[in-house]
Parts: sequence; structure tokens; C-alpha cells
Amino acid sequence: MQETLELNGLAAAVDCEVVFPGAPSFESLRHVWNADVDRHPAAIVRCTTAEHAASALRWCVENGMPLTVRGGGHNLAGTSVSDGSVLIDTGLMKNVQIDTTARTITVGAGCRWGDVDRAAEPFNIALPAGVVSHTGVAGLTLGGGMGYLSRMFGSTVDFLREVEIVTADGTIRRVNAANEPDLFWALKGAGHNFGIATEFVFGYVDLPGLATVRLALYPAKYRKEILQRFRDTGPAMPDNVGSYVRLYRCPEYWSQVPREHRGQPIISVATVTYGDPELEPQLSGPMFESGTPIYQSVRTIPHVTLQHSTDDEFRYGISHYWRHVAFRELPDELLDIAIEHADAYPGRSLNSSSFISHQVMCPFELIAGKLVPRDHSNDSTTDIHSRWAGNIGADWEFADERSELVDWVKRFTAAVSEWEHGTYINFTSEHSDARSARNIYGPKYRRLAEIKASYDPANVFDHGLVDLDLAAADGDLAGE
Repeated sequence: MQETLELNGLAAAVDCEVVFPGAPSFESLRHVWNADVDRHPAAIVRCTTAEHAASALRWCVENGMPLTVRGGGHNLAGTSVSDGSVLIDTGLMKNVQIDTTARTITVGAGCRWGDVDRAAEPFNIALPAGVVSHTGVAGLTLGGGMGYLSRMFGSTVDFLREVEIVTADGTIRRVNAANEPDLFWALKGAGHNFGIATEFVFGYVDLPGLATVRLALYPAKYRKEILQRFRDTGPAMPDNVGSYVRLYRCPEYWSQVPREHRGQPIISVATVTYGDPELEPQLSGPMFESGTPIYQSVRTIPHVTLQHSTDDEFRYGISHYWRHVAFRELPDELLDIAIEHADAYPGRSLNSSSFISHQVMCPFELIAGKLVPRDHSNDSTTDIHSRWAGNIGADWEFADERSELVDWVKRFTAAVSEWEHGTYINFTSEHSDARSARNIYGPKYRRLAEIKASYDPANVFDHGLVDLDLAAADGDLAGE
């Protein structure tokens, strides 16, 4: 009863809707994208302005109430919701404004990337961000951000011009390269730890034409050969050609595939090529020179269609446990380990049965980086300098499947750890403590921790994807 009375004070302190347990909308509002996350906040504050967020924050701090922040609620670890905390929800802040004179897109923190892509499409412009349209703008951006256009143009934070953010003292700030540059730097890669982002201003790129998506499926006997070709060829592909290989079992319901291959291990090769479709076959060709495919497809589509094309594959209501690994090298030994673990995957196919997609939930995926890595010095991203990125993923529907699948991800991750060279923080399923965070951010960690101590000395925002605790980091250093 006392807790209810205290939370009633929250409702009086903010000029927006506050949803409490028992309200008709509470059950739907408390959930996030990853169905493995099942937490019950004490209240949900549905902000529509930065002032609402600031008022809710100040009330929580004054009353010693823990809080979390949710934009799109799409991160794997589900850090935007916590049992017994006040959830400050910016999901209603969905404005998108395009200024073609300044060449900027201003985006509310509640937007999904589909909102941005649809608004940008009539102007033939885009941001390099996302591969699923219901991914949140805020979370993806604050973790660095990448998408289909990133090979050509760079990470999402390369286009970030300004952030409106409410910091731990309740101040609404607009930070950019000239105004509070240290905080702006920190937000570009470790930004989940510094405040409530309420608005973003981005630059943008002119769309480089249509996207041609080429996909081929091959039987298991070609896996090693194809993985070797990907290793040797993928990083050197033209900038407008993204390359992907995936190991999985062919779903039984993919009737387009010859019957003898359904339910059997296969490998898929996919390329996404921007520009003139007439040139695509010769540009993507080197990725498809090994083996005889059992299925092939080619589609040329607008970028906005591509951004929505696998929404059903990665739909709400499925549970996930993933691990992203950047590799310093891809020796044959590692390729053998990947094949072995993919074959041992204990899960079921949960992909869409409507069509065979170029991107599916799968045990193991490799994405080609570039021979020359992007410059990470102007942001706080995890400083990955890798020509190959791998995603190890488990997905399930029923709770009794979880334990075996999570154990499988951890075994797979441990088996390839010898070649690991960093990670993409947005693809982590667990909150990282100070030691892990220091390993993830490397030489950038100390600066991040110092900025955190300056703007949030009481660690009000303690539900980011990592722990930026300078004292803990120093303790770790002293113990080595």
C-alpha cells in the first residue's frame, strides 16, 4: 500500500499518462521485442516531450526509485525494463522531420527505423541503419548502429549530428560536436548509459539506386568450400555489395527446395547490391562461384522494401539469445568448428513460411567487413577492426527449450574465442559488468567511465548494456 501511495506521487509529478500494474494496457506495454525478457515494472511513464521525461527522472531521483528507459525496446538484453523500476517510455515520441536544405533528418526517440525509412523514401534519401523496420532508432543509434548501407557509407553514428538528452541531474541538453563534445562522443557507441535520449538529428545520404538481393542455397557438402570463398573474397567485394553466409537446417516447409534437402543442413549465400541492376551479376558473381545451388532467387527492390523484407522473420513474440563476435582471422579450423556447432544446434526453425528470405534466424551467420576498416576515433564504438563479423544465435518459443539453447550459444562462443576480436554491443543478450565492459571498449573504457562519473555520479542510469564503473575497472587493472 505504501508503494502504491508513493507511485501516486509520480502520477501527480508528471503531465502525461502513467500506467500502473492492473491497468488494461499494462500487460502489453511492459513487454519488449525479445520474448525471453518478462519483467514487471512498478509503473510506466508514457512521455511525449523531453519535459515529461525530465519530470519523471527528477521524481525518481528524489524518491530513490530505480528507473529504466525505453525507446523501441528492441535490444536483446531487454535492459529497458526491470522488475520494480519505473519505466520511462519515449515510445510516443514519433516525429520525423526532414530538412533538405540542411540535409538533416530529426527523429523522435520513439521512432522505429521503418518510420524514418518511409518518411525519407519520397526524397530518395536514407540513413545507414537497421535491417528490420521495427528496430528502435534510439537503441540502435546509441550502440553505434549498422545496416545494409553501412558497407558503403559507415555506421549510423557517423551521421549523428545532435542528441537531445535528459541527464541524471534532470537537465535537458542538446549535445553535439561543439556543445559538450565529450558527452556527444560517449553517446555514439555507449550511449545507453548516460541519460534519456529524446531526439536525434542525423545527416543523410542520397540513395544509391535500387537494391538487388541475390540468394542461393547449397547442400551441406559445399559448406567448407563456400566458407573459404567467403573468407577470401567477401572483404574485397565492392563497397556497394554486402555479402552474407549462413549455416542452418533447411526448414521442412520450404517447398521450393527439393524434398531430399528439406530438414537437412544447408548453407545460404546472399548479396545485397545497390545500383544499376544490369551490373549486379558481375559485381556479386564472385560470391556464387562455388558449388551447385539447390535454390536461387534474385529480386530488385527499393531500399524501403528491403528494410521491411524480413520483419516477419524477426517478429515479436520469439525468444532470443545471441552473441556477436568479430574475428581477427578465419582459419580452416574455425570454419570446421562453426560447421560442427551449427550441426549440433538443438533448436527448431522459426522462420517465416511465406517465402524464402535472404536473411533468416539461424545458428551462425558471417557478414563480410572491408579490407580497410572505418575510422572509430570520433566515437565510442567498440573499435572493431575486423574483416569478418559472426552472429551466433539461438531462438525459441517455449520456456523449456531455453536452457539447452543458451548453453549451446555459450559453448559455441567459447569454442571460437581464440579468434575473437571484439563485439557489436547491440547484439549482446546480457548486461556486461565492468570487467567485461572494459574488455569490450578497450582503450576507450577509461574515458567513458570518466564521462559517466561526471554526468551521472550516482549511476542513476544503471541499466545500460554495460557497467561504466571506473573504480571497478581500476580494481580489475590492479588485479592483473
